[in-house]
Amino acid sequence: MMKLKIISTLFSLSIAASLAATAEPAADSKAKLNEPSQPDQPNIVIYMIDDLGWNQISASKATMGTHTEEFLTPNITKLAKNGLSFTHAYMQPNCAPSRAAILSGQYPARVNNGVYVVGNLNRNKAPGISKQEAKFKGPKQNQDVAAAGVTITEALQKNGYTTAHIGKYHAGGHEGGDATLPENQGFDINIGGYKQGHQPVCFAKKKKGQWTFPGLARGDLDRFGKPYDEAYVEKHSIPASQIGEPKHVCDALADAMEETVGKLHAGGKPFYLQLHAYAVHGPVISRPDLKEEAIKRLSNKKKNKAELAGFITGMDHTLGRLIKTLDDPDGDGDTSDSIRDNTVVIFTSDNGGTHFDNNPLRGVKGMFTEGGIRVPLIASWPGVIPTDAVTDRMVHGIDLYPTCLELAGKQWTPSSDVHPLDGESFAKVLRNLDMEGKRAPIFYLFPGYMDIRAQPCVVAIDEVGGKRYKLLYFYEADAWQLYNISEDIGEENNLIADKPRIAAQLSKKIDAWLSQKHPTWQPKYPLDKKTGKSAGPPPLL
Repeated sequence: MMKLKIISTLFSLSIAASLAATAEPAADSKAKLNEPSQPDQPNIVIYMIDDLGWNQISASKATMGTHTEEFLTPNITKLAKNGLSFTHAYMQPNCAPSRAAILSGQYPARVNNGVYVVGNLNRNKAPGISKQEAKFKGPKQNQDVAAAGVTITEALQKNGYTTAHIGKYHAGGHEGGDATLPENQGFDINIGGYKQGHQPVCFAKKKKGQWTFPGLARGDLDRFGKPYDEAYVEKHSIPASQIGEPKHVCDALADAMEETVGKLHAGGKPFYLQLHAYAVHGPVISRPDLKEEAIKRLSNKKKNKAELAGFITGMDHTLGRLIKTLDDPDGDGDTSDSIRDNTVVIFTSDNGGTHFDNNPLRGVKGMFTEGGIRVPLIASWPGVIPTDAVTDRMVHGIDLYPTCLELAGKQWTPSSDVHPLDGESFAKVLRNLDMEGKRAPIFYLFPGYMDIRAQPCVVAIDEVGGKRYKLLYFYEADAWQLYNISEDIGEENNLIADKPRIAAQLSKKIDAWLSQKHPTWQPKYPLDKKTGKSAGPPPLL
């Protein structure tokens, strides 16, 4: 009974106040980075792939990629050579929560976020447990970043930026309606951004005499859906066999990007661009010539990966076209107006991989093991960010918000009373690896069920004694897991019995994090049906 009382006390504190900021910038901060040779306000481009695994790039083993035979990504490789690779970058384990984290700079339980998972928190039963028998019923969640919040783009607009979104959005247009769509959340340009979570088709289709991408964002991409013609395939080095064939969504996205970058550059202001690919989310269908290339180079045992490999190469081609466009924004062949040196490009994925395997990581998208939450992240800024560099500093998607604000000069930041930030800026790390330091712990809280992949849990990742550990507590099973992810990247050895002091140390940090109050967010957490009490992690000491 004593344990239950402790559990009740801990979790009544925990969720009532859940997620205070790990680092909240002052509302009136005027601090700027002072390097006189560097642009005060660089352009910022975040190219985010959908469902790309940490190991599904061919950069190098040091910079994540491990399947160099299966997946060829020469443009990602080049970006890594010309930038900084983060080997310990994290996102939320699911599409919409990661996008909400970037837009809000907040963990899911915050007042202006609330997006834990795609759909709802009771998506399916836990293994062997019916919905009726489950101990918990997840609280009602949002599917949209709240219109009342301050998005990353609204903050950047106040810092003098023009903003644009292209591609998948998936964090607006649900319960919040049109007020939560990109054009009403701080984006000056929106192409493709709507509530849908994936592309229903990969090729444009002809409907009523018009070429369209069915189901994608109210037709915003449709004007880029015309079939390949002779001039197009010649310009982009596509085989002539594609002439007359429907446009693939990766190429349409690149076309939209070229047009948008040209407009943003012509506007004369610094810009922020979200280029969010639909690839490589299912349905996995690559451009036919890219699939054929993959078939030719893959061994017989691996030819079943050809479709995905071609799809990954397609999104890599989009990255190549992005860099080329930054070198020649008006597309006239003259690079004297290049903006590449004044542009930060960040490449990443929205969650762990979901196709085939994520070796050496354990698990897949939707899980809180490393395979579900660790993602590739590469940042490049010629002349500023070190080249061919690697860092193991931890970063999370919530960090992009304060990082972008610091890069922009941080002349204006949202008040912590209105919109508290959970992220930590890593802008100084981009400029100087000697500044990487130690990040505060990364936390995850999941109060519900996501089919067989995720059950109610809380997670902390932090450095102890020069090594990085990950502590997980599962409410349903009342079970702890502890892994040394510095030495056991596959999370094979549960150290909970061998390292009780480290487990207790991280447990206390979880308790402290969960107990912090945020007065505008006070939900009722579901009760244990057997005891009628709130459930939460018991202290290890």
